[in-house]
Amino acid sequence: MSRRLYPLNALRAFEAAARHLSFVKAAEELHVTPAAISHQVKTLEAFLGVALFRRRARGLLLTDSGQDVLPDLRDGFSALDRAVERVQRAGSRTALTVSVAPVFATKWLVPRLRDFSETHPDFDVRISAGLEAVDFQRDDVDAAIRFGRGDYPGMRAVKLFDEAVTPMCSPRIGDRGAPLGRPEDLAGHVLLHDDSLQFDRDAPTWATWLKAAGVTAVDPARGTHFSHPDHSLQAAIDGAGVVLGWRNLAAADLAAGRLIAPFDLVLPMGLGFYLVCPEHHAARPGLSPFRDWLLAEVGAG
Repeated sequence: MSRRLYPLNALRAFEAAARHLSFVKAAEELHVTPAAISHQVKTLEAFLGVALFRRRARGLLLTDSGQDVLPDLRDGFSALDRAVERVQRAGSRTALTVSVAPVFATKWLVPRLRDFSETHPDFDVRISAGLEAVDFQRDDVDAAIRFGRGDYPGMRAVKLFDEAVTPMCSPRIGDRGAPLGRPEDLAGHVLLHDDSLQFDRDAPTWATWLKAAGVTAVDPARGTHFSHPDHSLQAAIDGAGVVLGWRNLAAADLAAGRLIAPFDLVLPMGLGFYLVCPEHHAARPGLSPFRDWLLAEVGAG
């Protein structure tokens, strides 16, 4: 659809002069001379074929035509200003792409991201969840959050927190079996296994925990196995059994009462979550605020 070509400078001069009923004040607002405002208004009046002002010694008065056109013109310039501001804000936003282990994204990061967005409105965080080690030379990723022992050669690694495990289950677990008053009572319940740590021989398992608890009458190999820790946690929430759950990742579920930890014995994993990036990425816009926010969230519990 073709549109008429309007004298925008003249329209802007008229709108300002009409608001102030003064060429002088309009000139101050638009950073031009009063004579330039007067010239632009005359140009617009010639374009429209009507008078817009009654010029009097004590100031200006709008004609009926001027009063008629002013509201729509004011709305039009307001809409134009908003459109330009939106584009400028979008152009000034900083995108930050972070590769994250899926369990960390689901159980810890995503529930907190709203706070980062509210406190840092000029940053757009893009979460790429995956188990594969990110290739910073190939992938368009600024940083990664990974689970391990902190040995990331050639990388800058900031520890977020260590992990530890302890048995966890639904508070309704007693409805389907014997109450869990002692570790020996686990014999009457399904054990849920998280197999995601099989890469680490030193990571605690049900066999490790039962041995530390001095329990010999429970078979540590029986039960249901999962390849992802968040899946085994969800199974425990749903009452499918007792999981050797990750304390920090399950913190929200424990606080909300979806899970309970019936025993005091906690085993450290010797593993933790780290924010990792190449040294030359450390100065990228957005990365420092994101790192500081992560550490503040960790400190806040």
